[in-house]
Amino acid sequence: MTALTKAFHKAFSEASDSPKHELLKQLLLLCAAILLVSAMALTYGTDLSHGFF
Repeated sequence: MTALTKAFHKAFSEASDSPKHELLKQLLLLCAAILLVSAMALTYGTDLSHGFF
């Protein structure tokens, strides 16, 4: 968890202008998008209305 936090900090800090940091930023955003789509696909058809709970 600490490594993930350090990677996010390094990628999105103000001083990250190098191409290496730009690549890291793009990879992290891609992974976040993949996780979001995966979560949406797993919950497809699930009733998440207030009556369900």
